[in-house]
Amino acid sequence: MAFSRNILVSVVISYVTVASAFSNLPFALRSVSSQSRLAPLASEVARGPEEYSRRHKEFSELEPLPQNEIRRRRMEIDNEKRSQFVTFGDELWDLRSEMERLSSYLVDAMTQGKESEERKTRNKLREVEQKDPELVYMLEKVACRDALAENRMEDAALHQERATVARSCLPQFNLEGLWVGKYGTHGYELINVTYVDDTLIAEKVTGDRNVPRGELTFKVDLDPLKIFKTAAGGTQHKSGKGFDFSGEQAKLDPIKLTDKAARRWGTSQLPRYSGLGQVAEEGFKNSQMMDGQLIIIGQEYFSFAWLPIEQQIFFGRPSPELILKMLRDSGIGPLRSRSFDEPPSLNDDVDILKSFAARCMEVTQEYEDDLSIMDSPTLSCIWHDSSEECYFE
Repeated sequence: MAFSRNILVSVVISYVTVASAFSNLPFALRSVSSQSRLAPLASEVARGPEEYSRRHKEFSELEPLPQNEIRRRRMEIDNEKRSQFVTFGDELWDLRSEMERLSSYLVDAMTQGKESEERKTRNKLREVEQKDPELVYMLEKVACRDALAENRMEDAALHQERATVARSCLPQFNLEGLWVGKYGTHGYELINVTYVDDTLIAEKVTGDRNVPRGELTFKVDLDPLKIFKTAAGGTQHKSGKGFDFSGEQAKLDPIKLTDKAARRWGTSQLPRYSGLGQVAEEGFKNSQMMDGQLIIIGQEYFSFAWLPIEQQIFFGRPSPELILKMLRDSGIGPLRSRSFDEPPSLNDDVDILKSFAARCMEVTQEYEDDLSIMDSPTLSCIWHDSSEECYFE
């Protein structure tokens, strides 16, 4: 019995030793999501921080490749074309307020028969409208479609080029790539955003028990022709699994922020768009799409809300280290040890002590992961409603 107890003690001591060694490693190397990885990581620790530093110095002097003249010139031309549009934020909202004012004044001038005022106001309104990238994108898409229908290919190409430039200035069309958000009790998950024409597609890169990786998490039809058409005439357009992009659902008023929140985010309003979010029971059973909303906070953040279940998830850009860690852990299948109401005693079975030690390290790792992700003050405000700035309204 004494011999058996010595084995148990040595097992616990070995786990504690490895865990303490991990605490001295950089975050990118600290992971205890699989017992099979303890040996190589322990070997890394044995070689000391000098080895880790030496390996990273191999990449420290790498610099981006210089841009060739053709690429540099093309970027300058693209930036010059984009400069004709106002930027996302209060500059855009002020522009649209001016458009509303001019439209109202134009109606009055037409009603009163003031032809000179009408002509002047109409020209001014057209000039202002050319600075709104979303409106220009819609108008150029209409012009391109009409030119194609009339077989005017050169005109169609010109309108398509203008539409592309306007589209590149819209934050809702610049969300491609990886994002991280906290899916409730499932924890942080990676999603990948792509586009099919004007439809935003978000798929899970790391999943959970309900909606696994590789599956759709939400999608949003951002086609301005559909949105503006339904807003003006209430025409219905079916999209997805019976979802109705019509009238009130499709054209949503932006969320207006309090003064304090506006200072926090650098804008007084947040645009939003109707979409579809996927939910499922455990094991990806009975999956279904439900109404949702995409809320644009800028180039760096956005959120998606599943309306019927009142769940909203905020997304931010993950660091390269976090991406690698989440992909690595997801690829090997994270360790999920049994839960313990109270610590086992040394008289318990060796497997129970092993499971308890593994669970301790697992919980510690999850806590450290959360702290690492929450290092950004802005993200901590987004993901935790701990202060007034966190609230949109």
